[in-house]
Amino acid sequence: MLDQDIKQMVAGTMLCFAATTNEDGSPNLSPKSSLRVHDDKHLMFANMASPGTVRNLRRDPRIELNCVDIFSRRGYRFVGRASVHSDDDPLFVALKSDVAAEHGDAIPVFDAVLIEVLEVHPVISPAYTFIDGVTEDALRNVYLGKYGIQAEAEEAAE
Repeated sequence: MLDQDIKQMVAGTMLCFAATTNEDGSPNLSPKSSLRVHDDKHLMFANMASPGTVRNLRRDPRIELNCVDIFSRRGYRFVGRASVHSDDDPLFVALKSDVAAEHGDAIPVFDAVLIEVLEVHPVISPAYTFIDGVTEDALRNVYLGKYGIQAEAEEAAE
């Protein structure tokens, strides 16, 4: 289910968003910087500062995640079912170790959230559909410029 393009998108996206449902039925949207591919059918993220998300998932395991590359203006939406892993659970221990290897001990990990991916839907900018000849490289260059990244890269090269 999670092909190579999806895996690369998840690995390269610095910030994804997870949607859960609060007890009163209202939406809860939470940024996730630790989302990663666990295997061909599962994603995983660390609960570092998301007590509301975890509380919601313990009550209702439905979750949607959205990962979009802001420069290429494309990504994926994942519909899934989550489970929360803590304490001496091997998934939690391994994820906590991975986060510590990346960031040291400064960032706590309270839980590992494993998402069984049930559906994957592409997310693409309307520019791909409505503007003739638009390519991923062209959009990437436009948005690198809009965010001022091209200018910084050019200045650094000088």
